[in-house]
Amino acid sequence: MSTHRFTPNPVHVALAAIVSLSVVGCATRPASKAASASPRFDIEGTWSWLQDPWEGEFVLTKKGDSYTGTLDDVVEGTFGDKILDVEVSGDHIKFARYGRFGVQHWEGTLEEKDGRLTITDGRWTKGGDSGTFSAEKKK
Repeated sequence: MSTHRFTPNPVHVALAAIVSLSVVGCATRPASKAASASPRFDIEGTWSWLQDPWEGEFVLTKKGDSYTGTLDDVVEGTFGDKILDVEVSGDHIKFARYGRFGVQHWEGTLEEKDGRLTITDGRWTKGGDSGTFSAEKKK
């Protein structure tokens, strides 16, 4: 019976080392999580909005790290439409309005000037329809 000696292939050894280091590196890193920086704007509260000729108010409420809310349209006569899917990134805000007439997606630019927080350049879309809106946070 002959003794077989294992002679490692240098390429296989190098690949094994790279894989081992990669696995160890991933295991020691903390789980990926968005950096918790202070939000630039305080969007929580009551807002007045205009989507000519429609207008009303919406209220955004913070729960944990996310926002929800309700929207009233006094011209349309719909009250309590749900606001979900609120996202704020830098000075950009977007959210979805779930109401009696379907889902509208709203987005715009947050701007603070002279102590007033507004949404400018607002656009809403619903299916193939779209339009503009503006909003201002009440004090």
